[in-house]
This record gives sequence, structure tokens and C-alpha cells, in this order.
Amino acid sequence: MDNIRIQALRQKMKETGVSAVWLTSPENRFYFSQFKGSSGSLFITEEETILLTDFRYVDQAHDEAPSFTIVDHKRKEVEEVARLLNKHSCSNVGIELVTLPTQSYLEVTKRLPEVSFQGFDDELNDIRMIKDESEIHSLHKAIEICDKAFDHITTFIQPGITEKEIGLELETFMRKAGAESIKTNHVIASGERSSLPHGQATDRVIQKGDFVKMDIGARVNGYYSDFTRTVVLGEPSDKQKDIYSIVRETQEASLEAIGPGRTCSEIDQIGRGIIESYGYGEHFGHSLGHSIGLALHEKPVMRATDDTVLQPGMVITVEPGIYLKGFGGVRIEDLVVITEKGHNNLTQATKDLIVIPV
Repeated sequence: MDNIRIQALRQKMKETGVSAVWLTSPENRFYFSQFKGSSGSLFITEEETILLTDFRYVDQAHDEAPSFTIVDHKRKEVEEVARLLNKHSCSNVGIELVTLPTQSYLEVTKRLPEVSFQGFDDELNDIRMIKDESEIHSLHKAIEICDKAFDHITTFIQPGITEKEIGLELETFMRKAGAESIKTNHVIASGERSSLPHGQATDRVIQKGDFVKMDIGARVNGYYSDFTRTVVLGEPSDKQKDIYSIVRETQEASLEAIGPGRTCSEIDQIGRGIIESYGYGEHFGHSLGHSIGLALHEKPVMRATDDTVLQPGMVITVEPGIYLKGFGGVRIEDLVVITEKGHNNLTQATKDLIVIPV
């Protein structure tokens, strides 16, 4: 697996005229080397694969990345990278502009003013965009935890508890179910606060008549899941039923349209068009969905400006929503894998509006 990924990386290097890449993000460090340590970077040329880390992780690096040459940079990482660039006579180097610390970039360019550095982020995104079987397996396990957590939390929620208590219960359940961590931006928003697309848990007390929107995610083997459901406490009002019905219709129509050969912008417009037809277009301000993997938000993104063609192996979320200030909001989100003939929905939780008895 590692060799296939390195081959793909070297092919991208050849296509772009890059003689070496310096990879600094945790996601790409793990993707290409399987090293799980929290400190280090990769230096890769046409002939060599080097993992730079410090004393704390050297033994771990040897165990987890046996195909890499392990270098203890002795807390002088940039100096060691500069030495390697000189050694290999590298003139054009690919870097991660999004994650490389500015101080490190300034230091290495000062040391090597004759070397040209260029962003390599798009090429890395292209490689990671298509998931292999092992990645899909981890994503599947991660979303199964969310399915189970949702079933559990619907028996826990009741009037009088707080959003934070719901969040704590979800995290505890998910960790016990096998999540190595949860995504950091869990959304637990109730009542009027459910109109906040990314409203994180507060001390607000859940009350009869509230929508409770929960956007959660588990991390398994480094891979994230993303999951949203909205429930209501007590018999929903007609307006709540209408809003929920529109979001569900939008989500299911979007899912029906998803498959290889369709573009992200095309699918986004299908979903967005439905919400607009009901007069709520201005209340759906985010993208219809996004790719996911080692990072919670990856490319491509299902929005009007992304014309990426969907391909088998891509894993994306489908998450339309309507958010009405002063009233509340609804979002429904599933995680799907693009297949040769369509897609496979990894999310199994019901989309029926769950009414919590009060």
C-alpha cells in the first residue's frame, strides 16, 4: 500500500517538475508513511523516502514506517531539510502551503535562496481523493459508531438536560464503542440555537418543543466520519414538520442523483434547487457536502464553484439544511462512497423525524 502511494506521489512530482517534496501535515505524514507520531515530516525524492522526527519518536518511526529512512533531526528540522536539499541538489521543491509554518518557510528560503519552492497541495489532494479498500473500511467503522451513538442518544435526551450533557454522553458512548477520538467541532444545538449551522454545545436546557440538531463524528484508524440528525422533543409543530420534510426530500433527491460522472456543482444545484423552490434558498448557505478522510473536510466539495467529476472511491457527505433565525434549523447528513454504478450509503440511521416523548 505504501509503495503504491509513494509511486503516485512520484508520478505527480514528475508531472510538475518537482525534484523533492517536503510534507509537513499530520494527514500526509501518516498517509504516505503510516507513522502515527505527532511530530515529524517527510522528505521524498525520486530515490529516497526519509522521515524526520525527534528523539521521542525515533523507535516508533522505525516500527511504523519500516520502508523509510528515519532521521533524528535533534530539534533542528529546518536545518536538516536544508542539508538534504543541498545533498540531493534539489532546485524545485513541493511544499504544503496550507500547513507549513510561516517561520519554517522563511527560514528554509533564507538558507537556500537559490531553491524554488512551490505549492503541492492540489497534487496531494488529487492522490488522497480516491480511497482504497482499507480507507473505506475505516470510514465504514467510524460511521457505524455514529449510527449506534444516535440510537443511544435518542433514549437519553429528555427535557431538563443541557446541550453539554448530550455532548458528553455522545462522546463517552462513541469512545466506548471504539472511536479513538471524536471530531472537535461537534454540533449540539437546540431550540432557536439549532438555526446555527455550527452551534456547539452550551448550558442551554432542552425544553419541550425544541429541535435538537446533532452533527457528530468518530475517528477510527485516523479516518473521520461525519453524521447529522435532527430530533424534536414532543409533538412537532406544522412548521417543524414542513422544514424537516423539505430537508429530507432534498437529501434523498441529492443521493439519488449521485454517481460517477456527475460533477460536484451539478449535485449541489440539484439539492439547492429543491430548497430554493420552497422559498428557503437564502437559509441554506453552506455546500451540499464535502469529501472526508484523514481530514474532516477534504476535496472535492459539492458547491457551485467545484466542477470535479465524481469517481469511484471518492467518499463524500450529503448534508443539506435549512436554518431559520429565531425558529430553529434542520440538517440531515449521510456518508457515501462513489461506486462504479452509483454509490453506497455507509450511514444506516433512520431519516424519519424522531419524536422524543415528553
